[in-house]
Amino acid sequence: MTLSIAVAGKGGIGKTTLSALLVRCFRDLGAGPVLAVDADPNSNLAEALGVEPGKPLAEIREEGSSPEGSPPSGIGRVRVVGDELQKAIAEADGFDLITMGRPEGPRCYCAVNNLLRNALDNLAKNYRTVVVDNEAGMEHLSRRTTNDVDALIVMMNPTMPSLRAARRILDLSRELPIRVRQRMTLVNRVGSQGLPKEVQQELLLLGGERLPDVPQDDTVEEAGAVGRDVMSLPADAPALVAMRGVVKTLEKLRSWGDDVGRKG
Repeated sequence: MTLSIAVAGKGGIGKTTLSALLVRCFRDLGAGPVLAVDADPNSNLAEALGVEPGKPLAEIREEGSSPEGSPPSGIGRVRVVGDELQKAIAEADGFDLITMGRPEGPRCYCAVNNLLRNALDNLAKNYRTVVVDNEAGMEHLSRRTTNDVDALIVMMNPTMPSLRAARRILDLSRELPIRVRQRMTLVNRVGSQGLPKEVQQELLLLGGERLPDVPQDDTVEEAGAVGRDVMSLPADAPALVAMRGVVKTLEKLRSWGDDVGRKG
């Protein structure tokens, strides 16, 4: 069974770094091959993973929607989009990366978007685990980039503004026609003193399963500041150790099967 995980949250909370840590932990624990999908227009996941990104899917979408670049209709068009998607894959040790790229422009993208979604869905079946790093805020949900996942992880920092943003994302995920098997929350950058009492109280009201907290980790912050990827982190880095616990919790979802309904 392919386990699909989407990571969401407001900007600046370390979402891309933790998405990259998820990829590393799944790979290291033998849950590969892993497909990492960078659905953030800022496209920083490749740098966090230490790989060169392939051709963004946005370029394939633009080419396929332009009158001069549109492939033929029917089977020929499906084949062309599938071939282009294969070329867009950046291959690495134990994982591959797909970069979505910039948002849509003013053209009509319905046809090519459907082809890309179908091609990406078929591609994902070849992987044991899929990790999607979504853009900040709720835009990925309103555009239904995240429309069928086993786990939606809504991240936050231990502050009330971050927690309120997480609540909005969770609420929207319940209102939209998207399929989420399990909604989960994760608090990042937790200090040695733990969570403020106000944050603890509000967390109880969010709903969804709470994943293990990830501590403030200067090793991770320093690596990010100088452009080092998460693969270079020492095995005993506190954030990496915590994310191994997160991955072990997520692995329990793999045996659920298709008959499990929505939760959270």
